[in-house]
Amino acid sequence: MKRVAVPTLSGSNRPPAPELARKLVLYVEDDADNRNVATYRLEKKYELVCASNDREACALLEARGNELALILMDIELRGARLNGIELTRLIRGRVDRASVPDYARRVPVLTTPILFVTAYGDRYRSPELLAAGGDEVIAKPVDFVALHTAMARLYLQRIT
Repeated sequence: MKRVAVPTLSGSNRPPAPELARKLVLYVEDDADNRNVATYRLEKKYELVCASNDREACALLEARGNELALILMDIELRGARLNGIELTRLIRGRVDRASVPDYARRVPVLTTPILFVTAYGDRYRSPELLAAGGDEVIAKPVDFVALHTAMARLYLQRIT
């Protein structure tokens, strides 16, 4: 009898949950290197759109917010008027629209899961980020196996 090796899925080769595969994901990240790495690691499994600042994020949220399956949100956005926490509060409808820049006033209120991706875990505590409207926090440098797992879990929680 001939033995046949059965391939297993492990690590970064593990596919996302079928329900999340090729769904639209917004990644708000000001660092080009981080965006490039994330794009390389995520674009085969998800339809990924990226914003490098608050203005781009607001434009994408206004245009495609209702299509989003998930949002990956950096906290510190250099040169932006709104940081990731403020953008999250805006997305969740937890800020006075009159207090935000004009370009942010038409961002829809969404229940889309938001996963904070931050290098500043020591500066920002999870309860603060969750209170702002985030659903989970992942530290940089990103462990993409943990990220895929968190993304699938948050999406499945949303649809069930």
